[in-house]
Amino acid sequence: MGFAQRIVFLFFCVSVAFGQRIPQSFFEPVEVTVEQQNRIQALDTLVEKSEEELAELAMLYAETKGYVESFEIFEKLVESHPEKFEYQYLLGGISGILASELPQMKSLPYVRTMKSAFEVASELQPEALEVQLVLLELYTELPWVLGGSYKKAEERLTVIKSLEELEGFLAEGYFYRATKKNKEALVAYLNAINEVQHCETTAIVENNSLYTLAVLAFYLQKDMTKASCLFTRYIANHDAGDAFPKSFARHYLQKIETPEQVDEGMEQALQTHDKLTSWIQNNFK
Repeated sequence: MGFAQRIVFLFFCVSVAFGQRIPQSFFEPVEVTVEQQNRIQALDTLVEKSEEELAELAMLYAETKGYVESFEIFEKLVESHPEKFEYQYLLGGISGILASELPQMKSLPYVRTMKSAFEVASELQPEALEVQLVLLELYTELPWVLGGSYKKAEERLTVIKSLEELEGFLAEGYFYRATKKNKEALVAYLNAINEVQHCETTAIVENNSLYTLAVLAFYLQKDMTKASCLFTRYIANHDAGDAFPKSFARHYLQKIETPEQVDEGMEQALQTHDKLTSWIQNNFK
């Protein structure tokens, strides 16, 4: 699904619904092309729209940050076609983005829609790794009154580990870190980075995992060659749906190349917005 598969990571992890996303100033700006503007106008003015035209319009709005308009269309598509995995998945992603941009109380309807849509998507395609990863974070991060549950999170963790070994180790590290089990998290993260023997040829399912593995290589293994390779791969594969800005990865590359010249502003940004980096620096550096 390309962009459709990745848009959810604009709000990943789900704690942004109750905290803050990485500020957009760290990301490269999204430029709306003339072609996109013209296509939106052409589709929007159609009196009758086919399912395909509605889906295309919803995606165009999402790509150009028209999240409210995108949400409204995906809501209609899900109502008309509840069996469509892609619509459920994208409704969940757009809901998460909107939830992250509103005060907590106003975000609650979007949070509920997000959770429901991803749960339905998981039922439709239980083998879809990206949905299982999102649900793991939802159940881990949300308060219990909104459906948070460590038990359900552990169930998702089991599914993830059955789908992909490396992603399973990373998910395990995240879960133990989020639940304050630092020793168990460290073991899981070490298992993950030890799986990467040859950076250039290791198959990575999620691009965000390249960044995570690069941070682990940098701090836990102190293997600067591996870390540099992973950060470089992350930048090369980066798209609008990735969780971390390329500026973070470039900062790490600069630290590797010229460790005597550290940008203290970016160091503070990592401490504030990159939970894995902050966790390692505060516990294991």
